[in-house]
Amino acid sequence: MPIIAAAIRDRDGGIYSGRNHTQIERTIPPELRAGAEDGFLTDDGLFVDRQEAAKIAFECGQTKIDLGVLESTDLW
Repeated sequence: MPIIAAAIRDRDGGIYSGRNHTQIERTIPPELRAGAEDGFLTDDGLFVDRQEAAKIAFECGQTKIDLGVLESTDLW
């Protein structure tokens, strides 16, 4: 289950995805950004936080080392 996109989960549980978190932030209404969580989406649509994403990316061969915390620039 590789990582396929950067994602942000808003405070109401809505998920926005794209190539990087900075671009995604621009699409989220300001009233939903407070309390939002940065993460990633797996190929089966699961939202994972940056730590879990780092483990998945390493296990799937998307990164050469377990980075501890994944950044979108680590993949693309």
